[in-house]
Amino acid sequence: MMTTNSSVKGMVSSLKNRYILTAAFALVWVTFISEIDLIYLFKSQRSLEQLRNQVEYYEREIAATSAQLEALSSDPSRLERFAREQYFMKKDNEDLFRVIGKSVN
Repeated sequence: MMTTNSSVKGMVSSLKNRYILTAAFALVWVTFISEIDLIYLFKSQRSLEQLRNQVEYYEREIAATSAQLEALSSDPSRLERFAREQYFMKKDNEDLFRVIGKSVN
């Protein structure tokens, strides 16, 4: 029982210390109260990382699309095949039949 009482006295005396009290107040202020607190900074950092990942993804997609555009621009037979497959284009003397499979539920 004596140690508990002495530890409480130690905590009370340390709370009277203005440096510890100021540091505790500053920690609470920076963590929770301030407009730009630590929680906001962590969320912003996570959001920034997600945006960087999106930028990398779109840069890869742009590179792939540019390579596909270069290939289509240089070879007319590839361009014709792409137009037929993607946009269902046909020649004037052709008939086009589109086969759609059944969806399995």
